[in-house]
Amino acid sequence: MSNTWPQIKMERSSQTDPLAVHRFNPLDIPKHLLERFEEGPLLEFPALQTPPETGIYGLYLLSELVYIGKATGKSHLRRRFSEHARKIGERKNIRLSQMNCRFLIIEEEWVHYAEHHLIDHYKPEWNGSGFGSHVPGAGRPGVKGPATWDQKYPRK
Repeated sequence: MSNTWPQIKMERSSQTDPLAVHRFNPLDIPKHLLERFEEGPLLEFPALQTPPETGIYGLYLLSELVYIGKATGKSHLRRRFSEHARKIGERKNIRLSQMNCRFLIIEEEWVHYAEHHLIDHYKPEWNGSGFGSHVPGAGRPGVKGPATWDQKYPRK
């Protein structure tokens, strides 16, 4: 008996394979994550009906994706959106009316993976800038001086 796994075709066309819509290749999880994320509607920020669920989300400034974040445990989607809206509302050079968002509800054990993959794929400007951190600006370990986000959008 052989110990090798059967080869799985990465792409199947529904024209050549009538069962293509039923096939799932576990190696395509990143592709499926991107598709589901991009299929989600772009909502006003903060989204009024945001659920208190775990998941990942994107923030858009003037329709450009600028931040990918995660919501886990007590910092669920509704709370994270509220925190971000408060932070943005306290800043110069930016208005909440310029912002949009989208989100995916994901089981907590997958949230970190999903966030990492989306950040790696999109490389949003605000990730790593000090925007989403619960420990802001110069107080973050390894950060000297004001965070990039704080420089671009100073407090009112």
